[in-house]
Amino acid sequence: MQRASAEAEPRPRGRPRNPDVEARILAAAAQVYGAGGWAGFSLDAVARAAGIGKSTLYARWTSGEDLLCAMVEERWQGVAKIDTGSLRGDLTAFGALVLTRYLETGGGVARHMRRDLAGHPELAARIGPVLGALTEQAIAILRRGRTRGELREGVSTALASDMLLSAMETHAGRIGPGETMSEEAIAAYAARVADLLIGGIGT
Repeated sequence: MQRASAEAEPRPRGRPRNPDVEARILAAAAQVYGAGGWAGFSLDAVARAAGIGKSTLYARWTSGEDLLCAMVEERWQGVAKIDTGSLRGDLTAFGALVLTRYLETGGGVARHMRRDLAGHPELAARIGPVLGALTEQAIAILRRGRTRGELREGVSTALASDMLLSAMETHAGRIGPGETMSEEAIAAYAARVADLLIGGIGT
């Protein structure tokens, strides 16, 4: 009976997807987009940058919009996992992740994204909700802080999240092309911003 049951189960077709290959593709997508924005972004360019065959990439994504959306989602998925148990810890971890992402590819992804979303409504329709989720995660962190009694009543969580995101984006913009920040420096800056923000909105 067990053998018959096993034989009845359908076998997946083709080779199983290799997560390492997908990670390499998404990293290459970030590099290609960071270098040339939407105007220089294509599946073929990403395949060349990743050092893979076109068929490998086309088996996963069928359009540049799909691949770019997947790249953006992958870059920001870590924010949903942030929950240190304290408002300061969460704001610091969130800020450090945001600053790290802004600094990747020399800040090219962030710079091109602002311009491309403004100039390409069809792209904004795909990517906008993904970036909107980033703000929602910041708001969720602030709301958890309010529930724990760490945030004053009446404070606008939307405004506070904008201040946090703007601080990280502005600081990333000050870093010149080719310059970097260590993980320690990023964490220290994020902690200073968190302390300053909590000083204005904390209990």
